[in-house]
Amino acid sequence: MYQLTIKNGLSISLLTLTASFTVLASPSFSPVTLDKLNIASKQCNIRDYGAEATGIWYDTKAFQAAIDDCAQSGGGKVIVPAGYYLSEPLFLKSNIEFHLEKGAVLQAAAEERAYHPTEEQQKWSGSSKLWPLADKWIAFINIAEEKNVAITGEGIIDGQGSTLLEKYRAATRKAGKKGPTNRPRLLFFKDASNILIEGVTIQNSPSFHIVFNNVEDITINKTTIFAPAWWQNTDAIDPMNSRRVSITKNNISVGDDHVAIKSTISNHSHDFYIADNNFMLGRGLSIGSETNGGVSNLMAENNTFTDAMYGIRIKSPRGKGGEVKDIQYNNTTMINVKTPIVLSAYYKGAPTTKDARIKALQTGEFAGGFMLGDQIYPADSEQPKAYKEGETPYFNNINFNNLTVKGNTNYAGFIIGTPEKPFNQIKFSNINIEAENGFKVRNASVEFSKTEIKVEKGPEVIKEKGSQITNQ
Repeated sequence: MYQLTIKNGLSISLLTLTASFTVLASPSFSPVTLDKLNIASKQCNIRDYGAEATGIWYDTKAFQAAIDDCAQSGGGKVIVPAGYYLSEPLFLKSNIEFHLEKGAVLQAAAEERAYHPTEEQQKWSGSSKLWPLADKWIAFINIAEEKNVAITGEGIIDGQGSTLLEKYRAATRKAGKKGPTNRPRLLFFKDASNILIEGVTIQNSPSFHIVFNNVEDITINKTTIFAPAWWQNTDAIDPMNSRRVSITKNNISVGDDHVAIKSTISNHSHDFYIADNNFMLGRGLSIGSETNGGVSNLMAENNTFTDAMYGIRIKSPRGKGGEVKDIQYNNTTMINVKTPIVLSAYYKGAPTTKDARIKALQTGEFAGGFMLGDQIYPADSEQPKAYKEGETPYFNNINFNNLTVKGNTNYAGFIIGTPEKPFNQIKFSNINIEAENGFKVRNASVEFSKTEIKVEKGPEVIKEKGSQITNQ
């Protein structure tokens, strides 16, 4: 049964607490493996193509020559031996395994000019429909309209992003507000299939580390993805409009979302398996903010979060929202996570200065609202707006099973829907949360089963307008 307990000793037993159990599940699809890619046996060692590993002079031509030669021969393994290599953007081809041996460090050019596409390189750029200014950039490692590609090994891909990041921060200071993430991604794939990233370390991107759009069957397994916590907009993995995505056994510590699943095209974002990952510093296993096309069929299990700003987030504002449904989070452990759960139909960046934030919460559309991290929320007295399919966020059938939250946690969680389309079937089972403040619920139907929430102050569940709470 279910018990809500306050640490000062007051205990309200609602049901009898039963022992938790492990929820076992499996993905609805098979992950990509090297065996399934069936890469040809040909080997192309970049040293044989002139790579010198000086760490000063670019080895771009040698790398691309090895890639192209292997591809033209029907595919094969491009080998990067131990050494420090410096390169401008590279373009991987079908039927290639790009293998970085232990001790190999591939450093990305820090010169901005390298990432502005020539006319011949436009194929690999992004689209402004995906994110602002995307067509002005290519990534360091690029895949477009290819299949059967692997990036493997024990080596390192280093984005050397601090130079380009500092230019962005200087522009933000000059403007007095944040603008678009006007920097290149580290890895960008589009319109591709059967992709594997396994074993490598990917670090210090100028912005997001691994981004892919309209990709089918991609597995990211046993990698390490790292950026300093203060490096803004350095998401680790951003799947966009993609299907059959497997993210397993990775160690991730970054300055933004650990994972951010996005959807702008109808029925293009579905079937995700996210399991056995170690999420450290960062802003959560997330869906959104763009969910216009809908996101469905996600299974996340056996993930651990430590010292993160957020744990699990589904976040999407009006205008970018769609239906997020059939989502399961099983067997999750969080330690020292500031806010473990956020399901929000609001995603509005707050003003950047303290005085402007105070003013925003006193007058205008956010008067009487609250702040959470960098986001600002209206009061629960907000009036409904017109519901628009493909624009209004709606989360349905979201399930949390076996969740444990301990350590330094500010809030148990937030579930904030819109008054025009409240969230439905948000279910918690076998939950144990310790936090300073309770679980805020607004415009949502939430069911708690076999749940214990311990808070230091205030109510365990903060019921705002439109909340429907069921205790099983």
